[in-house]
Amino acid sequence: MGVVRPVASTQTLYEALGRLFFAGGIVLGVFLGARILRELVDTQIARQSSYLTIPSTPVFELPPATPLPTLTPTPVPTATPPPLPPIRISIPAISLNSNIKEISPTEKIFSSGESVFAWEPLPNSVAHYDSSSNPGGGGNIVLNGHNNTLGEVFRYLNLLNPGDEVILYTEIDEFHYQVQQKVIFPYVGAEAEGDLLLQVYAAPQSTEIVTIISCWPYATNASRIIIIAVPIPKGAISGG
Repeated sequence: MGVVRPVASTQTLYEALGRLFFAGGIVLGVFLGARILRELVDTQIARQSSYLTIPSTPVFELPPATPLPTLTPTPVPTATPPPLPPIRISIPAISLNSNIKEISPTEKIFSSGESVFAWEPLPNSVAHYDSSSNPGGGGNIVLNGHNNTLGEVFRYLNLLNPGDEVILYTEIDEFHYQVQQKVIFPYVGAEAEGDLLLQVYAAPQSTEIVTIISCWPYATNASRIIIIAVPIPKGAISGG
């Protein structure tokens, strides 16, 4: 009995291996058969050239595109630059050619203790009231300067006559005026009345004028002199 058992075990092993190889052969055969069948089908399809070739490129008709709206540009308004302050004055009749600087009012205290704000002239320069108008601004352009000291820019204002030309220059333009009026009134000893008159002449105006203020006469400065000039139309300027 001890010999029969090993023989039976070996036989059982061989039978199991045989079944395994048989099953593997069947699977391999099915795989190879499927591959051969697929190659045959591919060969048959390749021979049908009319089936694989597209005779022409298809044309697709699309609806016309909606045109984009035409944008009409809105014109941008050109900004009018504000009038610039004067930087130079020329009065050919008295050979005056001076620079101009801006001034603000300063407090003036009298011996009585009363105080007012006044426009004090500048040394060696014509002063422009910064609260007054600018050339081309359509208002009162107020200038003042010394008569007999610190440059004497307005020493000869009393020699001006109606029709004499006054030219004001800004950074970009020039403006021509002609003398229309010359006024001289007493000041020393009548300061209150004199200051009132100066305020009247320096007040804003609805039309463009140039008001030039200085002391007079040269020896005493006892009076004040006012020159008023009005614009000269550009077409009436000599050479313009």
